[in-house]
Amino acid sequence: MPSTLRSALAALALTALLTGCGSDGSDATPAAEEAPSASASAAAAVDTLVQTGLEQLAAGDEPAAAGTFENVLALDPANVFAHYNLGVIAQGRGDDAGAMAAYDAALASDAVFGPALYNKAILTEASSLESAIALYRQAIEADSEFAPAFMRLGFALVHLGDEDAGAEFLEQGIALDPSMADVEAPSY
Repeated sequence: MPSTLRSALAALALTALLTGCGSDGSDATPAAEEAPSASASAAAAVDTLVQTGLEQLAAGDEPAAAGTFENVLALDPANVFAHYNLGVIAQGRGDDAGAMAAYDAALASDAVFGPALYNKAILTEASSLESAIALYRQAIEADSEFAPAFMRLGFALVHLGDEDAGAEFLEQGIALDPSMADVEAPSY
């Protein structure tokens, strides 16, 4: 068992043990009142693991990050950040099917999670540019300041012949992030 999961589980066990103990048993907290404390501890453990996974990912230790995000899912099977980051890792490895499954799982947890919509759109471009366009639009609705989504949507629309609408999205992307002016259109 990885040490991060062991630590999280130990913290949860310690919290459960401490919240169930009273000085003489007469002031013990009823089970219904223990749940929020235990839930808060579990949420804190999950948050700590997610942060650890992000740090591992930032440091380039993808295998450790993947293990940490899997541990998050063991504690919180619907954790959008764990699913999303497992998708990022899979996509980086060229495992498009694994990435798509992870993004779909993230979107099952949060249907408007912009980063998952955006990355799923990139993966979808090769098979259906029209479907990718719909996903880019959803990503923009989820985060109206995410310049890369505006750029990819603009490039896709221009590629399909809707140059005016495409130009508007490209201009908006550059307005949001001037460094986007140097981004080249993807090859479709």
